[in-house]
Amino acid sequence: MSREIETHLPASLRKYAVMDLECETDGQFDLMNACKALDMGRSNNSTTVPLTNDALGALLDICREWLSHENYGKSQAAKTVLKRHELDHVPSDPRERRHEVKMPKSLGSYVSSQVTQGFLKDRPELRAELDACMMGDSSLSGRVTYTTLGWLLEIAKTHSLHGTGANQRAGKKFVELYTEAYAQTIRLVNVYLGTDDEEPEGPEVAWDFLTELAQGQVILFAGTDRETPTDPVLVTVSLPSVSKVALLAVDDGRELHRASPWSEAWWVRADEADQVPAEVEVIEDQDQDQDQDAGVDFPAAVEDEHQEPEEDQAEPPKSSRGPVPENFRWMAEEAITETARAWWRGKVEEWGK
Repeated sequence: MSREIETHLPASLRKYAVMDLECETDGQFDLMNACKALDMGRSNNSTTVPLTNDALGALLDICREWLSHENYGKSQAAKTVLKRHELDHVPSDPRERRHEVKMPKSLGSYVSSQVTQGFLKDRPELRAELDACMMGDSSLSGRVTYTTLGWLLEIAKTHSLHGTGANQRAGKKFVELYTEAYAQTIRLVNVYLGTDDEEPEGPEVAWDFLTELAQGQVILFAGTDRETPTDPVLVTVSLPSVSKVALLAVDDGRELHRASPWSEAWWVRADEADQVPAEVEVIEDQDQDQDQDAGVDFPAAVEDEHQEPEEDQAEPPKSSRGPVPENFRWMAEEAITETARAWWRGKVEEWGK
């Protein structure tokens, strides 16, 4: 027999379940039958009732619909049940699982600014959850799904790494408190969706926020279609402002994508890809001595300017190329290793010769 949860039940919800609920699911039928078994008729007294997990889920669905009900009594009854029992329910789909979070004011004010300035206009569900948790301009407290928790963790991570004073401390504390719960739900979601043991073809790009990216980082970028990644290309990361991330093609410096750090895309660090296409294969085993002498620790796809061009495909004079690509300069200063920085400095110096 499945576990039953002793549930507080206001009269308005009990009467609705008995008289007005149009049952379509097993959980709804369980809820209706449990309320009928109380035999309380039209009594206005609240009570408690043992509910199966499915019946409680059906009750919570009603409560969420009633939160904005024009009848004040119904909206308050819904709030009461959600406050007491929302976390008692174990949804069959872990993507619906709720996490109770409380964010310090120093971070809460930043989240509020992201919401009010329209950075989440393309993510209405996430914004709706945040709106329900925001209290004033700086307090954030409530229950969110794992998607919203992941977004909040990315903000906290960024502040823990790049913030100062109270913001940095608040970011570290939030990450410590909620990372394990988030990771646990991610594992459940992967099992539920059957993605735990998938063998993806090509580089293992993942749908993730761009907040993880740092200036000068090299990644494989595979587009912004939520459902399907495209063929990955090698790009460097530029941060033109605190609210923008630009992805620049390694080979010619073209800007391929620009977005908010809170946007999502298919990407993975180039040095973490299990399968990297040949055209962006990192130089490791080919002519080791030559690579070490030249200080090259970078993708073979980058054009070798010392190679003699074929007569019918001669390069234009370097002096006619225009200014040095901005990402070349960024890489010369910000690449992750000294070897890479030295290599890019050489590219900058040779550009106009």
